[in-house]
Amino acid sequence: MTVNAEKKQSCFIQADEIEVRLRLLTLSDKYNVRKWMSDPYILQLTFVVPGPGNMGATPFTAAAADQYLNVLVSEPTRTTFAIEANGKHVGNIGLKEYNPARGTTEIFIEIGEGEFRGKGVGKGAISILMDYVFFSLGLMEVRLEVLEFNHIAIRTYRSLGFERTHRAGWHYDPQGQYWQVWGMCLTRESWQAKRRTTLFPPQIKTVSLLKI
Repeated sequence: MTVNAEKKQSCFIQADEIEVRLRLLTLSDKYNVRKWMSDPYILQLTFVVPGPGNMGATPFTAAAADQYLNVLVSEPTRTTFAIEANGKHVGNIGLKEYNPARGTTEIFIEIGEGEFRGKGVGKGAISILMDYVFFSLGLMEVRLEVLEFNHIAIRTYRSLGFERTHRAGWHYDPQGQYWQVWGMCLTRESWQAKRRTTLFPPQIKTVSLLKI
């Protein structure tokens, strides 16, 4: 896997209608997680890539991918959903560092199936999750971290109302390069205003986790 400043990015592709919905991720989803965790495109954008001292673990073995899946499913401060597009499991999204007492959480997302990148699926999935976080769980603030070269993700987050708040540190990748990590934040008030606008392409249809 080669990581460099010119990271490969997806392009927007027109498509027929895509229905996006979320369901809880389960251990039975291990085969897709194993496949995605051996995909260089996914690995170059994720924070779970081992540091230079563990380069032999990249790409992930089946056992390492299963361990990662177990964390996503079982860790108490996480809730992880499978993203389905027209009934197909195409990626994962979820909450981590969930703190109801403070009214905050952090989110993460990965679109594992390349054919569904650049079509608004990720944006639709985040939209469903934000409704759930703010209107069902009653949280006040959502945070995320993103690598500096992931320009498509940054544009997507900004279009949904996230604002860059701070430098969140550096990510040291398996090739020994440092990359800036940016922190971004979305408040419930900002989401209430943003969701009244057209958030994603017209072919994307979202199925809510709850009724508003």
